[in-house]
Amino acid sequence: MKKVLTLTALIMLITTAGFAETLTLTADSAVALALENNLSLQSDAINLNIKERAKDTAWNAFIPSINGSAGLNNTGTLFSDPAPSAMNPDPTARTWIISGGLSASLPINIALGTGIKQTKIEYEGGILSYDDSRKKLNRDVRKYYFLLVATATDLELKQQNIDIAEKRYEQARENYNNGLISELEMLQSQVTAENSKPVYNNQVTSYKNDLMNFKLLLGIPSTINLELEEGLENIVFYKLSAQELFDTYSANRLDVLQINKSIESLENTRKLQAQYNRTPTLALSGSWGTDVADGFDSDNWQKDYWRDSATFGINMSIPLDDFIPSSSTSVLLEDFDDQIKQLELSKQLIFDSAEIEITNLVLTLQNSMNTVETYSLNVDLARKSFELTTEAYNLGTRELLDVETAQTELLSASQNVLYEKINYINRLLDLEYAINAEDISNVLEEK
Repeated sequence: MKKVLTLTALIMLITTAGFAETLTLTADSAVALALENNLSLQSDAINLNIKERAKDTAWNAFIPSINGSAGLNNTGTLFSDPAPSAMNPDPTARTWIISGGLSASLPINIALGTGIKQTKIEYEGGILSYDDSRKKLNRDVRKYYFLLVATATDLELKQQNIDIAEKRYEQARENYNNGLISELEMLQSQVTAENSKPVYNNQVTSYKNDLMNFKLLLGIPSTINLELEEGLENIVFYKLSAQELFDTYSANRLDVLQINKSIESLENTRKLQAQYNRTPTLALSGSWGTDVADGFDSDNWQKDYWRDSATFGINMSIPLDDFIPSSSTSVLLEDFDDQIKQLELSKQLIFDSAEIEITNLVLTLQNSMNTVETYSLNVDLARKSFELTTEAYNLGTRELLDVETAQTELLSASQNVLYEKINYINRLLDLEYAINAEDISNVLEEK
């Protein structure tokens, strides 16, 4: 069963690693590090925050558009000679006019509420997308972790193989010096010992490169040394039923949940367009303006000409052309209907593919469990054969080639078990993701 690593424990791990430059990891702690530090996941979290902000502030659609204005104009006659009046005793004089105003407008349509709902749907879709990214990261980190464990174990097997070959060469050289074997037989044992080293060295280099990529996936400095604490000795086999898993968990798959949300989003968008183009819009508007003439003269303000005005309006409009068949709105709504049908077909395809995927995973896992058991027996037989062949060689009743063959078979049998276990773990993690389970051990029964 997976364990939850607290943030405090995570910080302690990183802090300890900072001083000791070595970080000991289990698969669970590796996942916790990746969820905390992985840059791609952090980018997905930012996208989710953007959608959440849009949802939380969707009410601002009801904030009216407000504008302020100010102006300075100089007016006067150019050709005419108007008569003086009480309000304007010198109409031919140029006059400065200072003006200012405020205006506000708010269009109200039933589509506003649908638009607010759309931000909620998009946020919920963002949650599903982020959850999908987290679970993919969890799966990939665990796969990478156990692959590194398997590679390290394989390197240990190869190193043991080299050590045995070198000991055999030392023994062969001693036997040659004592006249017990020929020079050719001694040289053959030396060649065997040396031939295995290049393959081992190449795998060591690949392992180091994989470790660097793993650190990048975890989001930790490349200078930190990693020690992988878990092994492959205690893998758990489970009882599996493909049909039961599909019937129980297929509707909760992340791809099913996401396409359901996509359908809901498209249906709401269609509704939004229909409401916006085919329902009345109530427009509220208001404005206030003022101006003062001759405000820069030295006389007092009481002699200046000042005025203001205010207006308020309510207007209702409805587009009529959008009701005409084959209008742009009609075509747009028909396009939405077809796109929704396409998504429904895609949803059915997802279910069909999911059934095949889960069935194939279960078949692969069942075969892998049987193969691990068979390979484990082969390891015991190969080890016994190698021990008996080595004893016979030491007694002079077997050739060096027989010993080398037995040793190769033992290495091959051990590697077969190792990588079949990795294959089993990988497919189990794929099944966990395929049924959208938080922990596969809470879903399946052990054999």
